[in-house]
Amino acid sequence: MPAYLIIEARISDPQGFAAYARATPAVVARYGGRYLVMGGSQESLEGEHAPARTVVSCWPDRAAALAFWHSPEYAALKPLRAGTGVFRVLLADGVQAQPLPESATGDSTP
Repeated sequence: MPAYLIIEARISDPQGFAAYARATPAVVARYGGRYLVMGGSQESLEGEHAPARTVVSCWPDRAAALAFWHSPEYAALKPLRAGTGVFRVLLADGVQAQPLPESATGDSTP
């Protein structure tokens, strides 16, 4: 089942953050991750949303995401972002594609 790292970043020092931003994608790729969302335009459609940069990466599974997160390569990069902003990181499991049970579709034919 795929897993996703969802990051909200409020960058206060863009120049300081730049070295981290340049180095991290290679480590993400080495551990099997790929970016789905990285910055870009955002629009809040409901609820409060503080201005933040959103990054979403997809991983083959939770174990791959955690292997990246706890890797020595990533541990070496984390100090590059220290003091450059405030970061919230969430690891979320994806869903496996499964057909809906007949009772959920309203189809009662055998």
